[in-house]
Amino acid sequence: MANDTQRIEQLRADINRHNRLYYVDASPQISDKAFDELLKELEALEAKHPELITPDSPTQRVGGEPIAGFNTVAHARPMLSIDNTYDRDDLNAWHQRVLKGLDIEASDVNYLAEPKIDGVAVNLRYENGQLTLATSRGDGQRGDDITQNVRTINAIPLKLHSEKDDIPAIVEVRGEIVIPDDEFVRINEQRAEAGEERYANPRNLTAGTLKQLDSKLVAQRRMLFFAHGIGEIEPDTFTLYSDFLQAIRQWGLPTNPLTQVCATIDDVWQTIEAFDAQRRKLQYGVDGVVVKVNDRQQQETLGVRSKSPRWCIAYKYAAEQATTKLLRVDWQVGKTGRLTPRATMEPVFLAGTTVQHATLHNYDEIERKDIHIGDTVVIEKAGEIIPQVISVNAEARDKSAKRIEPPTRCPSCDTEVLKIDEEVDYRCQNPECPAQLRERLIWFAGRDQMDIDGLGEKAIHQLADAGLINSFGDIFTLKDQREKLLELERMGERKVDNLLAGIETAKGRGLRRVLAGLGIRHIGSGGSLRLAQAFGDIDALLGADEDAIAEVEDIGPITAQSVHEFLHSDAGAHVIDELKAVGVDLTEPKLAKPEPSDDSPFAGKTVVITGTLEKFGRKELSTQLESLGAKVSGSVSKKTDLLIAGEKAGSKLDKAQSLGVEIWDEAKLIETLT
Repeated sequence: MANDTQRIEQLRADINRHNRLYYVDASPQISDKAFDELLKELEALEAKHPELITPDSPTQRVGGEPIAGFNTVAHARPMLSIDNTYDRDDLNAWHQRVLKGLDIEASDVNYLAEPKIDGVAVNLRYENGQLTLATSRGDGQRGDDITQNVRTINAIPLKLHSEKDDIPAIVEVRGEIVIPDDEFVRINEQRAEAGEERYANPRNLTAGTLKQLDSKLVAQRRMLFFAHGIGEIEPDTFTLYSDFLQAIRQWGLPTNPLTQVCATIDDVWQTIEAFDAQRRKLQYGVDGVVVKVNDRQQQETLGVRSKSPRWCIAYKYAAEQATTKLLRVDWQVGKTGRLTPRATMEPVFLAGTTVQHATLHNYDEIERKDIHIGDTVVIEKAGEIIPQVISVNAEARDKSAKRIEPPTRCPSCDTEVLKIDEEVDYRCQNPECPAQLRERLIWFAGRDQMDIDGLGEKAIHQLADAGLINSFGDIFTLKDQREKLLELERMGERKVDNLLAGIETAKGRGLRRVLAGLGIRHIGSGGSLRLAQAFGDIDALLGADEDAIAEVEDIGPITAQSVHEFLHSDAGAHVIDELKAVGVDLTEPKLAKPEPSDDSPFAGKTVVITGTLEKFGRKELSTQLESLGAKVSGSVSKKTDLLIAGEKAGSKLDKAQSLGVEIWDEAKLIETLT
């Protein structure tokens, strides 16, 4: 027994060391076969002594039983996006904004330049060195709990190690998971041999793999991980970003070896140019370089915008282009009735993806570029994501090429389409158009609107095909159709119950979310918030004329006309009546206008927002509190004066309670602001 125990400990240490040599140090010392033999020996010994199995043993990566679904988890600190730039002048302009924001000379700032990997963002949470949670980026505020799948990735340590005993009690590390190109080819070849459809690109394959419900399938695919970001840390002692990267690398987390500290913005540009020639030789996709201010106090001073930090920027390399032949143009109907031309072309490989379709934007663009059916066209990916037709090789046009005619009738409902004066778009005017309705339902149920768990695009189409939803109100009567739901393909009891629970929760989202979800032209999340807060309930908004609506902050006469016309149209009135009838909350707390900060209950206070709030968007609430004199922070500390806690508040609530921080629920917040 003693010998087996010692051998188990030795095998674990050896396997962890070889994983580090392979993924962190890029200097493997044994073959894959020899590594597999060590793992098999450990599995055999642990099977003999199951009482010696530990959660961080390398054998526990192989995956467990399939899970029913993914839980949504609030991030301790938001996972923000990064602004992009495509030329040197923009990069220099950002550098000047950094200097101005810090009020310093160029010599007082240095930068970190790291490859922008085209992978899937993930947040890894370690508590006392143990991996306890892995979440996807999601909407930046919340993501899916993918811990069970991430545990199967050899590149990610289950336990951090340090000879200096310097690992914080809590440390969250952000990075990119990516399937390398050779693994992508291997998997696609297997699928081709099995007669299955190939995956489009490595990123899509990575995202799909991480959302597998069976972690044993995830374990069969080799994935890489590169750490590059900071989440919550307690205690946080890192002065420089580069110090953080060096530390986590020593603890066993892979960082990109091509990351460089640059003393000047000119050094940054030299790094970008040098890396452009090198990136195509890598085994994983890279589409740019992320540039960050290295000093973390300077990062704090620069702060963040609503969606992106001011202290970093991503330089994106010019999009790749390809030439192909345009075969036909179809018109697609959007949620507002807008018809968008979609090109079908001969398949061509572009920026890691086989492309067959591209957007033509609108008919004016077709005429401006003089595009004909049968033309040889040049395409590229906008931001290396959305394919679009850039130009036509008119010299190669033959006599068979046909002029593209503007649409005259809706392809979905055959209603005559109209082009309104001074607008570029043709629109279907039929409010009962099936294609419009489905797009509106998809939009309505989306995360930034009614946020109905389980009601995504595929589910909308499935339910509509089955005749179960034909309007917004039908969504909220699905509870009466439970038996019919269970008859649908891939609709088991647990999935149906989760869907119905998500729908019931959505009924209480409030007027702001409803207005944002109805697809009213010119109204987004910001406009819907201002209207909802200004009028308080749907009846007050219905009773307002266009002038009264236009008086609301940031709501001009054009938007006011659009809102008024929608609400007083037959279709709009029918939607509102339906939502009232099924019990959807059409009210919103009317917030007080900003008071002088000295008189505000939030003046001078450091406030943290956590959890899910039914009546408030986090971004809008942060702006409101800051206008009332608060400093809104992303993490709880001894300096925190107030925590506003919604549902699923998590670790921030626990920490606030332990520190004796004042805690408000949403009801207390509404009472104070109204």
